[in-house]
Amino acid sequence: MKYTSLLLAFILFSTVSSAQIGWFEQHSDGDDILFSIDLLDTSTITAVGENGLILHSTDGGDTWKEVPSGTSQVLRRVRWHSPSLGVILGNGGFALKSTDAGQSWTTLNTGVTKSLYDVHFFDADNWMIVGQGAQVLKTDDGGTSFSDEGTGLNNYNEIDIRGDFGIIVGNKGTARRTRNGGEDWGKSTTGVSAELTSVSIRNDSTAVAVGANGTIIRTTDEGESWEEVYASIPISQFRLSAVRFLTHDHAVFAGYGGLVFESYDGGITWTAQESNTDLNIEGLAFIDSKTGNAAGWNRNIMRTRTGGSLPVTMRPDPLPMHIGLSAPWPNPVSRSAHAAGRVNLQMPSAGPVAVAVYDLLGRERSSLLSRALQAGTYTLDWNPGSLENGVYLIRLTAQGTTRVRKFTVID
Repeated sequence: MKYTSLLLAFILFSTVSSAQIGWFEQHSDGDDILFSIDLLDTSTITAVGENGLILHSTDGGDTWKEVPSGTSQVLRRVRWHSPSLGVILGNGGFALKSTDAGQSWTTLNTGVTKSLYDVHFFDADNWMIVGQGAQVLKTDDGGTSFSDEGTGLNNYNEIDIRGDFGIIVGNKGTARRTRNGGEDWGKSTTGVSAELTSVSIRNDSTAVAVGANGTIIRTTDEGESWEEVYASIPISQFRLSAVRFLTHDHAVFAGYGGLVFESYDGGITWTAQESNTDLNIEGLAFIDSKTGNAAGWNRNIMRTRTGGSLPVTMRPDPLPMHIGLSAPWPNPVSRSAHAAGRVNLQMPSAGPVAVAVYDLLGRERSSLLSRALQAGTYTLDWNPGSLENGVYLIRLTAQGTTRVRKFTVID
């Protein structure tokens, strides 16, 4: 019987461990910075960066190969429209196009020398490219020729258009908006002076933009006005580099220091995810609400199959009578990227729940959960890969009650 119990426990833990938890590393080999990453599908991923670097995977990121770019220019952005259309943009007006799902790339003649930062595809033939010096390039023939329709002092870093509503963001708090699908663009006053690096629209009148100095701004009236919102912990010393809406309410942003934060209320409140890296993140992309990649310094590429959130599963147990928390099991828990610690939570009634890890000096080291849960018993799977070996405390706070458990992290 004892042997059977141990075998069942081993099978249970192996099942948990084989499913990657939150974010996990897929690549980190070199000194180059990766500035952008995009997914054509769950298997095909392309990342670009310094020295003309193109990294490409066709197996979901399990293996990567370098694809020749024909340049040593810094490559700033990669975007996929379809297997027959991918575009890479870089410094000095450099641009590449792929028609074979990223196996090879050919140079486009953009006719400009300013750096190019982002592209929006209206369809396979009609694109809009934005970049340095308020540059706006348009093509209606799939990149064979371009018209240059933008001049100015401020850089345009990223563009997003959903239906008739669109936003361009740039340095010095710059934002431009369209209400007719990109035909005309007008000024949008953001009220901030920091560089805005990224913007994402929620398929209605709501958009979120992020940038330098931990800046997060949000509009709910198609860019007529913006309000500044704040993360659950101070992040003003960090540059935020990318933001994406995954569903109508769920959004994620990433930044320097390995920061990844998520919102479940359309960008009003933000809490930290466990990214399992402290390297600077430059690019963020998702193919659906769960599957995505982040890329940044030292050729680092991270992957998630859970939208970056830790899996929280309700168990079919009787309704608990009291709030409860278990230490991660097994204890000690391994830092291996393929291992997970399972934590049990008991909630006798519905309400907001916060679970975080602290060191013995009382410093918060990782926020595992911060959202509302229904009454019930839950399991939360977590990998402590970003923590050093040692002893830690896990704390649950809910309905004015706190529960604390001690655990150990090992290699």
